[in-house]
Amino acid sequence: MIEGNPHFAARLNLKQVGVLAPHSFLFLFFSLLYFLPVCAVLLFNYSEGGTGKAADLDSAVLWRIAAVYSLGLVAFLVGSRVMRKGNVFSKGRRTDLGSLRLFIPTNRFGILCALAAAILLLSKALLIPLGVYSEYAFLTDSMTGGIWSFSMFCSEALLFLSIVVLFSTAKRNVSWFIILTAINGINLLHGTRIFTMIACVAFCFFQYLRGKLSLRVGVALFVAALGLGYLIFLSRSHIELDDETFSISRLVSPLMYEGVFSQLSLIGTIRHPEAWSIWGSFWAFAHDVICFVTPRFLLPDKDSLLIIDEFSDLSPLGAASGYAQGLVYFGFFFPFFYLALGCFGSWLCRRASASRFWSMIYVYFVCDFLFRIMRDGYLIPIKMIINTIVILVFVQVYIRIGRLLPAMVDSATQIREYR
Repeated sequence: MIEGNPHFAARLNLKQVGVLAPHSFLFLFFSLLYFLPVCAVLLFNYSEGGTGKAADLDSAVLWRIAAVYSLGLVAFLVGSRVMRKGNVFSKGRRTDLGSLRLFIPTNRFGILCALAAAILLLSKALLIPLGVYSEYAFLTDSMTGGIWSFSMFCSEALLFLSIVVLFSTAKRNVSWFIILTAINGINLLHGTRIFTMIACVAFCFFQYLRGKLSLRVGVALFVAALGLGYLIFLSRSHIELDDETFSISRLVSPLMYEGVFSQLSLIGTIRHPEAWSIWGSFWAFAHDVICFVTPRFLLPDKDSLLIIDEFSDLSPLGAASGYAQGLVYFGFFFPFFYLALGCFGSWLCRRASASRFWSMIYVYFVCDFLFRIMRDGYLIPIKMIINTIVILVFVQVYIRIGRLLPAMVDSATQIREYR
């Protein structure tokens, strides 16, 4: 992580699956990842852990959910296609996506990663009095306030730095990525899985670009991640082992819980169209984004100012589906948000071929932003990507200052000797 590897190429070729660019393919994958569990509840009468009762689905609601997913997915793919080719009716001709420029680390970057890890551990220690490690934080009121926000910021910062290390020319970049990810895994102790999940997605994306991720390897990693998630669930829930503990329905429960419970807000939004306007309210979206991205020390009560919180009853478990917030903020015009998002993804893809800065932002966008928008709504992903840009700017300034200081010291020494 400290010195670049001269034998490691400074670029990774961006590949497409069929006619889909990487961001389009992963957006499709994430859509299926969250839509299929909802389908399984109704089609296979899945009820493990109260999923069936919580969702309370019928065929009419499921068809409307399918329509919402389809409109958002098609809009995203069209936006990505239009921005790439300038013509959506290009009949599947392949386009050279260019290559992803890898980050070149320095000694000072290694120090920065170590400092970020130490601050993260300190922030997790500060959470101990809140009791988040004795029960799921999502079942308590401890997921608000300055300490929790600071802890989440530190976790996201270390996650991003670990992704930068992975997509770099560093020696043993994979080993350092695993070490940083393991440190960030402390979030699992209070039930926060998102950082580990995104790290797994980033690692698979990296292996795919290197041409080392086959279908067999991908399935094996998916099963391993699912098994790990289930073991963590068993250790956290303290349930008694019985004959059904390792049944298929129990083994897939982490996937089903993640997919179903995170989409309860969408189910509620579809069931209660009277709660939101078909025209939406762009100004409500702008208001909430401005409030949410404002640092808490400038706006201490920003959580109570969010308009979207008026619809919290639609999501009893606190998760916020991106499509649910799309309907609330934009009404029937929500596909235009995903159209713009697809255009932005293709723009980042082009910039990634020319700039290491935008390469890292593109990787984050693909592996983190698009994932979060399915399960966390719009506000958290937007804030996180803004934080990431700020962190990367800080890293660039930090490294450049570190490079300039020796030259400045040498110049000052030469001036003194000359005099």
